[in-house]
Amino acid sequence: MTRSEPVDQDRRSSAGPVVAAVVAALAHLVVGFYYLASGLMAPLWAIVLLLVVWAVLAWAGVRLAMRRSYLVLLIPVLAFGVWFAVMSVGGAVLGWTP
Repeated sequence: MTRSEPVDQDRRSSAGPVVAAVVAALAHLVVGFYYLASGLMAPLWAIVLLLVVWAVLAWAGVRLAMRRSYLVLLIPVLAFGVWFAVMSVGGAVLGWTP
């Protein structure tokens, strides 16, 4: 006779965290377009640093998605905030212009 495994309540099939992860991933890809388009205004060194930040945030998003956390939805918001702040400061202080 085989013994069935107990159902892990954390791993139950809930669509909520999966949908949140997909929405966050799509939004992060959209923000990634802005990071790439920054080359029209920012110098190469700034774009490379921005892309490193974007990749680190993507990694953090994957980690949160694997934990099935709804905090994954904050990753694209944070990514957009970082991009906007860097581009604003770059334009105002460093003289970056399109």
